[in-house]
Amino acid sequence: MAKIIPVLREMKSNVIQPDMHFYNVRIDTFGKYYCLDHAMDTFDRMLSEGIEPDTVTWNTLIDCHCEAGRNDRAEELFEEMKEKGYSPCTTTYNIMINSFGEQERWDDVKSLFGKMQSQGLMPNIVTYTTLVDIYGKSGRFSDAIECLELTKSAGLKPSSTMYNALIKAYAQRGLSEQAINALRVMRADGLQPNLLALNSLINAFGEDRRDVEAFAVLQYMKETVPAIYEEMILSGCTPDRKARAMLRSGLRYMKQTVKS
Repeated sequence: MAKIIPVLREMKSNVIQPDMHFYNVRIDTFGKYYCLDHAMDTFDRMLSEGIEPDTVTWNTLIDCHCEAGRNDRAEELFEEMKEKGYSPCTTTYNIMINSFGEQERWDDVKSLFGKMQSQGLMPNIVTYTTLVDIYGKSGRFSDAIECLELTKSAGLKPSSTMYNALIKAYAQRGLSEQAINALRVMRADGLQPNLLALNSLINAFGEDRRDVEAFAVLQYMKETVPAIYEEMILSGCTPDRKARAMLRSGLRYMKQTVKS
């Protein structure tokens, strides 16, 4: 990040005028390091040099403020974007829907989803995945399932990320049966769960000592469980003590089953 200023000075000395793309990259870089003041200073400098921002510029500014927990400022930028005549795109709405969801502003989430469509912008797979994720994290599972069904009715195929978010949300709230059902539907759609989803299931079952459900997951993992367990450890996605004990017990059980 410290190299940005020297690069800018060198460009100036060589009479190379920074363009919109350069400023967008610079704003994005500052945003990723949560240097929001520098990001806004870059934006102001961009305007002072007569370079018009585009939708990417606004999206980057809004998103980096959301990522830094400055949802209030992100919303101000969203309104400013519209006031200055720039039209939000699907990505803009996706960012703001996620922001409102994290704040549990459910009426605003639904209002924004409606406005998006009324402006001729069709929700994409990211939109629906975001909705399933934010609803699932807050335990609003009926809304999450409704969004999953809307995805299908819109002619889109649910993503692995969508199912993984739902499985993880169920498991973290101890809803093991619902998590297993979501896993079955996911498999029926030809998709595979990721490590986080499996780890959440294992931890939930380990905590509740629900052997039946635990072995249902172990049966699914029968052929690949050693590799998955090792990958969990290496990736830092570590099952807790009870889950590790149950997983090792399950492994011994499966080995005995194979021998017999």
